[in-house]
Amino acid sequence: MFALVLLAACKPDEQPVPDTGLDYVRIRPGDYIIYEVDSIVYDDFDGDTTHYRYQLKEVIESVFADNEGRPAQRLERYVRYYNDTVPYSNLPWTLARVWSAARTATTYERVEENVRYVRLNFPLRSGNRWDGNSFNTIGEWQYKCTAADEPYQINSLNFDSTAFIVQKADTNRLYYKLYTERYARHTGLIEKQVVDVFDTTLAPSSVLTRIAGGLVYRAKVVEWGHQ
Repeated sequence: MFALVLLAACKPDEQPVPDTGLDYVRIRPGDYIIYEVDSIVYDDFDGDTTHYRYQLKEVIESVFADNEGRPAQRLERYVRYYNDTVPYSNLPWTLARVWSAARTATTYERVEENVRYVRLNFPLRSGNRWDGNSFNTIGEWQYKCTAADEPYQINSLNFDSTAFIVQKADTNRLYYKLYTERYARHTGLIEKQVVDVFDTTLAPSSVLTRIAGGLVYRAKVVEWGHQ
């Protein structure tokens, strides 16, 4: 009996729960995040260049069971377009899209325009790789987490722990493709960039200086909270 009591007294402390990075994603209904978006579309057919500026608000409207029976979030996405005579705060929000997301113990998946992507892979560590298109027919894209738990600043907003994801990086003399996302703990996606442009010549200069067609899209967080 004495030996058993002694053994129990010498039992080591329980090990802490491993940090897998699940808090890089928010899943609570009522949480929202607002981005300022700057987008340029280059039309290679008629040579037009169209510049779009707007704010995008994504709200976790509710939770439901997806087709696999998992808890998923209904994401309502609202927009209000830039007006040089009216501040954003005086413009109404218009519902533009309804997407969904599901966070599991190993993945953060989003269904955007009926296409499912694996945006994050847990545990989230620098150097991790995964196929972001494993649930769709786009073809394999090897996402890579190139930094985790690093501080980052967007304008006057400071974040203690962020993770940077390179989804695609491919360039040559005819095209330039760079897709990236940055997430912050307790906030979610805070910055997104898509540069997917091309030219039809083989000039030695960078494609970015002679764009014939494609898209440049940048979104940065300006506000987040709970409503």
